[in-house]
This record gives sequence, structure tokens and C-alpha cells, in this order.
Amino acid sequence: MSGATTAQPLHLREHVLLALVFALSRLLLFWAGLRFNFSLDWMWLSDPADLTDRLLQTIYYFHAFPPGMDLFSGILLKVGGTHAAALAQLTFWVFGLILAQSLFYLARASGLSSRISLVVAVAFSLLPQTIYFEHLYLYEEPVAALLCLSVALFHAAFSRQSFRLWLAFFAVCAVIGLTRSTFHLIWFTGMVGLGFLFNPPEQRRRLILAASAPAVVLLSLYVKNLIVFGTFSAFTYGPSSYAHVTVSRMSPEMRTEWVREHKLSPFATLSPYAGPREYLRVYSGTVHTDWPRQLTQLDRPTVHAPNFNHWVILEANRQRNADAWFYLRTQPLDYAANVLRGLRDLFTPSTEWHPYTGTTRSPHYEHQRVLGPYENLVNRLFHLYPVAPVGLYALLPLVMIWTARSAWQLVRSTNTEKIACGAILWLCLANIAFVVSVSSAVTYLESSRYRYQVESLIWVTTAVCAVSLWGSAVKTLTGKTVSDPHFS
Repeated sequence: MSGATTAQPLHLREHVLLALVFALSRLLLFWAGLRFNFSLDWMWLSDPADLTDRLLQTIYYFHAFPPGMDLFSGILLKVGGTHAAALAQLTFWVFGLILAQSLFYLARASGLSSRISLVVAVAFSLLPQTIYFEHLYLYEEPVAALLCLSVALFHAAFSRQSFRLWLAFFAVCAVIGLTRSTFHLIWFTGMVGLGFLFNPPEQRRRLILAASAPAVVLLSLYVKNLIVFGTFSAFTYGPSSYAHVTVSRMSPEMRTEWVREHKLSPFATLSPYAGPREYLRVYSGTVHTDWPRQLTQLDRPTVHAPNFNHWVILEANRQRNADAWFYLRTQPLDYAANVLRGLRDLFTPSTEWHPYTGTTRSPHYEHQRVLGPYENLVNRLFHLYPVAPVGLYALLPLVMIWTARSAWQLVRSTNTEKIACGAILWLCLANIAFVVSVSSAVTYLESSRYRYQVESLIWVTTAVCAVSLWGSAVKTLTGKTVSDPHFS
């Protein structure tokens, strides 16, 4: 009992120290001139006026993307009013703190020492991509924080076998599924499956009960879209994303020829970023006028940007989906080459994800004016060797193989603590593999920012691998045993 009582204050002090370091670093960045980019003209957002005045109706008729950030934006605008930007910045700082604290928890739960865990968490919080996404109104920071938090909750729920913690885990997973199109219903089902796999039979009923309500909430979005828009999915813009990695990779001449031969729809000639005006020029079906304004306005007047929730894009994406499948059937080798190029791009610097990086049109332009030299230094450190532009991420397959081997041994143990450690390593691997696979296989461009969603999990597995290998090397060279985080 004495060990437990003395360990708890130490554990709390570590979290407090990390919070103080995080807060100090953000105050220094603010003093240095770094500011939050609160832009509301993203294609995945509705018009701010609709979110402010007709929030529930706007969310109900929003189909293009998952509605999480739309709902979050509406709440910010309603609660914050003229101070919505400041409230958004404060909220994103909280997400950043959650990410750092969750990463620290995972490092400790994986067997790393307090000192190494603090170094890992602080170093991650000071990465240029961490700072940039934390200061940009985009879904990457919230999703990255919630995903890391979900793995931490999985460990806590497994270790304590607490219904409330399992409920919290699945609730966070549902929020992620409602926010980011990558993490759809299949991913949520996979999270339930992993929990079911690692838990003993007598605990599985509790887990299923905890997953039920979050699953119903997530499933209701799919059912709503099926009833209202005729598609069982969390979003309808997917086929335009598929175009990035399929027909948009074709030469303009071949694509035009295939459209002329009716192998592809006329929409195949349009950019996935085209607005409803361009779609209406080639649309030949029935014009729908009975939809509410959220689906009939060509533009979002408040931000002077195209309305990607327009009904014509919904209709066009049905045909874009057929275009993508035709390309897959007829050009499988070209598709494989596109996926491999996308896989390479996924591991390029996350701070350079935007097509207009380095210009005033980049959302990170003001960030780079403050931290540009530091960003360049870190990017060279991580992405120059051994193989540019992937850099150190070329070693990730080896890390994942080692982690899988270690996790397999841990979950076969009879020690509950080791089983819990192995379970979260498997969870980290599953999320990394899932995001890498989906981001490479179904879209193209901007993919380096998708990696940020699982960057913290990559750091955990890499740190555990490095510490274990270092201990083995020291033992081999000196004969002295260094405590292994897993098998001591």
C-alpha cells in the first residue's frame, strides 16, 4: 500500500510539470508573434451565417463531410460571438495539452521511465507541425488529440475494467468518427473488435454495453444520410477524393478521350476542388429546387467561397464513384503506382502539406514567418537522411515489425499489466496502419498532414523500440543489464 500511495503524487506531479512546460512554451510562442489562423472558408464548413442562425437545420442537411467540425464551429460562433477566434485558439490550446498529456500517459503505460516519457511528450509538443496545426483552425489537431486520448482511455479501461472508462473510450471514438472522414464506421467496428479480442470473456459483455450508445450515435449519421440523401455513409464527398488517386492522375488528353467515349462521366474532367458552378455546366439531369438554402446556394456568402454542400455535387459524386471504379478495373498498375507515390508523400514534412506552401496563400504563411528557420532545421533532421524526402520514417516498417513482435509476446503473458501494455501497442499499430493505408489508397495530395493524426502513436512505438534496443546493445557490449520496459 505504501508504494501505491507514494507513486500517485509523483504521477500527478509529472502531469503538472508537463502542463506548466506546455503553458510556458505557448506563452513564449505568443510573445514571439505566433497567432492562431481562424479561417472559416474551408470546403468542409457551412456558411458561418447558417451555423450561427440555423445551426440544427444546417447540420441536418450537411452531407458533404462529417458534421463534427461544422457543429463545433456553430457552437464557437454562438458562444463566442465576436470573440469566437479567441475562444477557438483557447480550445485548440486545450487540445494541444490533451495531446501532450495523453502521449505522456501512453509512454509511461508502455513501460518507459518518467524522465524519458516527459522528454518524448515535451519534444513532440515542440515539433513545428504540432505547433502549426495547433494554431490553425483545421480538424487535424482535434482528431490527433482525441485519437491519442482514445488509446490512453483504452489502456485505463482495460487495466481497471471500468464501464465508465470503456464508455469514455467509445464515446471519444464516436466523436472522431463524426469529425473526420478517415475514421468511418469500419474503423469504429475495428476498435470494438480489438477491445473484444483483448478482454477476457467475462468482461466482454460490459465492453459491448459501453460501446452500444456511442455506436448508435455514430450509426445515426449514416442512417440520416441514407434517408435524406440516399447514401449510407458519413459523408458524400468521398468519390471526389477518390478522383485524386484515380482519374485525376490520367493525362488530360486520355481523360478527355475516355469522356468522349462515355467510359467516364463528364465530371471526370473537373477538378475535385471545383465548385457547384463548374458542375452545373456539365450536369444534364433534373435540376433540384426543393432543397433548403444550404443545398441550393452556389456560394457561402459570408466567406465568399463555393458551397461544396450543393445538391449538384451530391449528384455528381455518384457518377464520380463509377469513374473511380472503372479506372481501378482498367488501370490497376497505374493505380498501384499512384498509391506508392501517395505513400511516399505521406511521410514528407507535415508543415509543407499545402499546395501553396511558401506563398501568402498557405494557411501556415504567418506561422512560417515566425518559426521558418526552426521548421527548416527540424525538417532537415527528420526528412533528409537516410532517404529524402521520407528521411527517418523509412525506418518505420522496422519499428512496426519490432513493436508487433513485442506486443505479441506481451499479450501472451499471464501478467495483466503486460497484457495491457501489449494491447495498447497493438492499438497504436492498428491506427498507424489504418491511417497510412487509407490515406494512400483513396486520396492524393496534402497527405503529409494526414500522418499527423497518428504522429503521436508513431512516437510512442518508436521510443519504446529505441529504449529496448538501447538496453539490448548496452547489455551486449558491457554485460550490464539495463531495465527493459516490457520484460523486466
